[in-house]
Amino acid sequence: MKPKLSFFGSRAVLALTALFLLVAPFAAAQDKGTIAPDQIPGAVVYVPFPVQIALDGNLADWKGIPVQRVTTGPAIGPDKKQNQWFEFSLASDGKELFVYMRSQDSNIIAGKHGADFWNEDSMEFYVNLTKNLVAKSYASGIMQVTINATNIGKTAKDALSLSGMNSNQSKARAHVFKTSDGWAFEAAIPLPKGFAVEHGTNIGFQTHANGASVADRDSKLIWGALDTDDRSYQDPSLFGRAVFFKTGSTDIPQAKNMGLSLGDMFKKDGARGKDGKKVVWADEFDYTGAPDSKKWDYDAADSGKWNEELQIYTQSRENSFVKDGVLTISARKDAKGKWSSARLYTRGKADWTYGYIEVKAKIPQGKGTWPAIWMMPSQDTYGSWPASGEIDIMEHVGFDQDKIHASVHTADYNHRKSTQKTRSAKIPNVSGEFHTYAIEWTDKAIFWYVDGEPFYYFVKEQGGFKVWPFDKPFYLILNVAMGGIWGGMQGMDPKLDRADMTVDYVRVYR
Repeated sequence: MKPKLSFFGSRAVLALTALFLLVAPFAAAQDKGTIAPDQIPGAVVYVPFPVQIALDGNLADWKGIPVQRVTTGPAIGPDKKQNQWFEFSLASDGKELFVYMRSQDSNIIAGKHGADFWNEDSMEFYVNLTKNLVAKSYASGIMQVTINATNIGKTAKDALSLSGMNSNQSKARAHVFKTSDGWAFEAAIPLPKGFAVEHGTNIGFQTHANGASVADRDSKLIWGALDTDDRSYQDPSLFGRAVFFKTGSTDIPQAKNMGLSLGDMFKKDGARGKDGKKVVWADEFDYTGAPDSKKWDYDAADSGKWNEELQIYTQSRENSFVKDGVLTISARKDAKGKWSSARLYTRGKADWTYGYIEVKAKIPQGKGTWPAIWMMPSQDTYGSWPASGEIDIMEHVGFDQDKIHASVHTADYNHRKSTQKTRSAKIPNVSGEFHTYAIEWTDKAIFWYVDGEPFYYFVKEQGGFKVWPFDKPFYLILNVAMGGIWGGMQGMDPKLDRADMTVDYVRVYR
């Protein structure tokens, strides 16, 4: 329930489909007079070779190379005159990989946020030049190269302002220039010594464009379809594929070792869902009155102060009650404009290490609401927050209706460092219908499910408790906060005077 600093979500379906694991591209590869096949959108792009490209802003040498246009991503710019699309092309002379990118941008924002170039207008490409094309973390040979708009006017002889994971390894050169409707670059990175450029050679590839319409970034466009929520900078297994295509060839090589669906990844890392498990603790709310005191207690009245929340938490039946088979947690504004709510938890009543924890709930709607279903450690064994961990099963902020967030926080991965492990995605009608939110927590990973479908996962890494404090008991928390650092980021709806989260059941399986 700590505030988050990165909010770009996803319009993807919950379970990602397996992307063209054995697919053959379109047969009509060069029907348009191009020298390479068209892309498989979001999955495979072809790199014609040998092609000579001069980094000089003259695009004549790109003639005949397919141009891929990208209009999809977790955040489309609000200004229809900018940041609605970007284009890219790839080519190679056998020694270098050439990347052309162009962004529609009527108001270029550059140099306004210090070194936070991600928050401005920038374009980036990612490459995995190693033999492990499904690597889940960055290593030598896996690079994110972000070229921001402060580079406009630089030539291939000038030093670039680069950022991104391992960008210093890239040895990128670029000619960066304005266009009639935005800006573009021609870039080149040397291929590794001994790298075999052959017909059908595969590399991991991804490309993004970031746009700021007025001040801060409000556009994020992504080519590779596996990356639904801007995680390529952390997880190179989300890259698509770039396949080298020898010009003049008649056969079209296939992509190899494509990323698995999210469900496949779950199974690969040991997820089993509820299969074979039994309910060991539950509240079905099949009674009337106060929440069961044998199962629930109330957090302190001022426990929202850490996030600058507006409400006080109470034990009043106005703020929490069971009726008609559901628990209602009700945030209410009084005649003086003061908010009250409830934060229920199982601390001191029940906690768990591992298991499948599932909550069926309908969450409130309205700008300023911040409901959450989450878990905290029963003891601060590894130190105070975030060292001992936090598991956010579900969070929602009312200014971004129908977008669900799932996260963990640890000493190394937390919002203060902007490194929290998190995913957000659109789930239709979260306030009008009940949905189930669950985690499957094992000694090797935490898997999130929404309505029984895979949503996100975090696999245990090396690094001890700083990355994995999740080997101790955690208790469950249900609450509705109002305002605060995140919930109130875009203000409060002045007409809102009540916000209810209703919970049909809470079940713990083991």
